Amino acid sequence: MRRNTKLLIARRIIFALVILMTHILQNSSGLVPTVFGARAFLLIPLVVCIAMFEKELAGALLGLFAGALWDSVSGTGDGYYAFFFMAVGAVCGFLINVLMRNHLLTAIILCALTSLAFSGAYLIFFIIAQGVDSGGYLFLRYYLPSCVYTVLFVPLCYLFVRAVMRRTAVEDEI
Repeated sequence: MRRNTKLLIARRIIFALVILMTHILQNSSGLVPTVFGARAFLLIPLVVCIAMFEKELAGALLGLFAGALWDSVSGTGDGYYAFFFMAVGAVCGFLINVLMRNHLLTAIILCALTSLAFSGAYLIFFIIAQGVDSGGYLFLRYYLPSCVYTVLFVPLCYLFVRAVMRRTAVEDEI
């Protein structure tokens, strides 16, 4: 097996393990503190940052893996998270490949937009569509602060993913 292939496999295994650890960290109560009732959605910045460096296909597949893990512990288990994170991985990878530059400010913007889209879609599909009243209050009281809290983790995820990419760089990517 060529050295480049070994590095790619090692990188993807590292990312899969980090996604698994982040999933456990995010979905175990008490490991990440809540701030005024807001929770950080730690998988969002991680998937966005991985997709920014890995591009479309690998970003979509790793996003699918992250979403499937989140679906495994959600009450609905209908594939919403898997589909959403797969789309996020593909779109973020595509945007970086075609339209945007890969740097921390772009990661913050993409993560903020992804967090808002995630919260808004969840609110529409699982709260308002179910007939729960006061969806606006929930968005302002819980989901919007959770989006802000989530964005605070972008620099950590971005720097980690960039370090892994630099350590496992292959000649074709340079």
